[in-house]
Amino acid sequence: MIRKLKSASSSSLLLLSMTLGVWHSNAIAQSEQKTGLIPEDYFDFVYMHNPQISPNNDVILFVKQTVNDDASGRNNQIYKIDKQGGVSEFTQGKRDRSPKWSADGSQVAFIRSVDGQSQVFVMPANGGEAKAVTSLEQSLSDFEWFPSGDKLLLSLNVANNDSDNNQNLKDSKKRAEPDTVIVKHAKYLSNGSGYLSDKRTHLFEFDLKTKVLTQLTSGADWNANSPVISNNGSSIYFHANKTGQEYEGNDNSDIYHLEMSSKRVTAVTQHPHAQFSASLGTDNKALAYLHMEDSYEQVDLMLLTHDAKKPVNLTKNFDRNAKPAIWSADNKHLYFATNDHGANRLFAVSVDSGEVTRLLDKNQKIGNLAVSSDGQFLVFTAESSTELPELYRLDLRSKQVSKLTSFNDKLSNEKALSPAEEVWFVNEKGMKVQGFVHKPLNFDKRKSYPVILNIKGGPGGMWGHQWFFENQMYAAQGYAVVYVNYRGSSGYGIAHSQAVRKDYGGADYRDNMQFLDNVLAKNPWMNKDKLYVTGGSHGGFLTNWITTKTDRFKAAVTQRSVSSWISEAGTQEYTPNQMTIEFGGHLWNNFDAYWDRSPLKYADNVKTPTLIIHSDADMITPIGQAQEWFYALKVNEVPVEMVIFKGETHSLSRSGKPTNLVARIEHILQWFERYSD
Repeated sequence: MIRKLKSASSSSLLLLSMTLGVWHSNAIAQSEQKTGLIPEDYFDFVYMHNPQISPNNDVILFVKQTVNDDASGRNNQIYKIDKQGGVSEFTQGKRDRSPKWSADGSQVAFIRSVDGQSQVFVMPANGGEAKAVTSLEQSLSDFEWFPSGDKLLLSLNVANNDSDNNQNLKDSKKRAEPDTVIVKHAKYLSNGSGYLSDKRTHLFEFDLKTKVLTQLTSGADWNANSPVISNNGSSIYFHANKTGQEYEGNDNSDIYHLEMSSKRVTAVTQHPHAQFSASLGTDNKALAYLHMEDSYEQVDLMLLTHDAKKPVNLTKNFDRNAKPAIWSADNKHLYFATNDHGANRLFAVSVDSGEVTRLLDKNQKIGNLAVSSDGQFLVFTAESSTELPELYRLDLRSKQVSKLTSFNDKLSNEKALSPAEEVWFVNEKGMKVQGFVHKPLNFDKRKSYPVILNIKGGPGGMWGHQWFFENQMYAAQGYAVVYVNYRGSSGYGIAHSQAVRKDYGGADYRDNMQFLDNVLAKNPWMNKDKLYVTGGSHGGFLTNWITTKTDRFKAAVTQRSVSSWISEAGTQEYTPNQMTIEFGGHLWNNFDAYWDRSPLKYADNVKTPTLIIHSDADMITPIGQAQEWFYALKVNEVPVEMVIFKGETHSLSRSGKPTNLVARIEHILQWFERYSD
């Protein structure tokens, strides 16, 4: 039986606690069966980020992320794993991130938020007191050690005409500034940042002894991104779009070289499309970087050596998107993880031959990759549909994998989980498409179960062999959960990714519905009369679109959705150039393409009771999209409610305030339960 959830969030925790007690009693009565995940369990999840291996390869630092006590945010604390495998705290702070070893391994620098401002702190590697080394007014996004250990490279967001860019102290202001935003560029919004300023990210050298801050790059219309420093400290490489059109929707970028002795910046690549994410070999003789010829084209890993006239494409025959890569210690291989058939797998590519090798065969999502300086092992996070993320070590010689952390073991051992089962089908174009099914907990094939079609966003990216807690929570409530990596998804080759271009509501819609029909036909225990649909972002658009085409679903929950491409085009963070690429023109020369694929045009066909979930600080699908859909369904007398999360962005479902994230899942379950009869 699916439990009923109240709509009032103030009583949700009490209800959940009571439900836990009821479920516990039922579990004892059912031969000590484990219970499934409930929304409140999210508060106990632990995540790990940014592993950093010491230069002598004995200690691993990483960031442990947990939900804070009142569920209003998250704590980030740096932990360490010693040579014997012991896991312990390294810093005491709750807002610490980006740990980095000095070249000699004697010190660790990291970023700590102090009064809402990010500053760099340094502490001895063997422990002790962390001391702030910066007191920046400028916004700090990242930093790197110079090999000498006496300087840092800072990435700061600064105005081109700031008089204090080379100072480290805050100037006083005599009067308050007016609350205005001056918009000049096509790109003036960013999800999570709101309105963009004229400030740009540039590189600065910071002397740890003298506290002198020296600007290395400057420019009012470009950003210096992802810098890497050569092992001798003489060179810095970064990528930038220096066309002057970055904020007008131009997607060009090139790799640049900054010579520290002269401070001269020169272009390493000169290409009309995107070159980014440089990675320098340990011997400083070769540079790897990513290249993307155009939107919807494959991302390739390029190699440029000092004596070569042109770069070599290492992954031209890979038919998967390459990702930022790290070098092996002997400079013979590059390692990266990327989407592949529902998993994020670990690969190595030979620098000499371009041969790409899969290093691990398990169906998991691999991330946060680091390599030891001796080339003996890799460290990374791994998760699956039934395994929360933990840190692992891969011995590159023996191929043995060992688990380094076990923060989530207790919760995992106490809960029953439903694995993602692969389902392949052939769509109307003859293309093989992969989807997944989660059976409800305590599954009995003799019984009949309701089904949730959960539609992923994108259309890029994919779901599958990863920890996706909300699907587990639906399964725990007695639902079968089905989802598909429809055309447009990554991980299946470039043809699959390109197949949805200029066809929103076409190929993506058909793959979802054909997949649903396929699994219903093959699984008679799925109740065809109790179907539900939900999705977020592009999945929210498709949820709206589907309910204009059919009334076969008993209820729908549309999240951060698009209802009208007409109003979406002019109010969200993407530029006219980007929208033109997606729709083959702009509103004045291809209006029908926007309007004909807008659910709003067909809203008078909708009969499905719909819950709308949206955030008022969403800059990707602004709140007006939800309001227009709510208005349309009200006009047409469709049962509809709207839940607005104040202060949240498009990222609510993954990184929103924990209490809001959990309330979102509760609202979805409540809505489906309301229409369960």
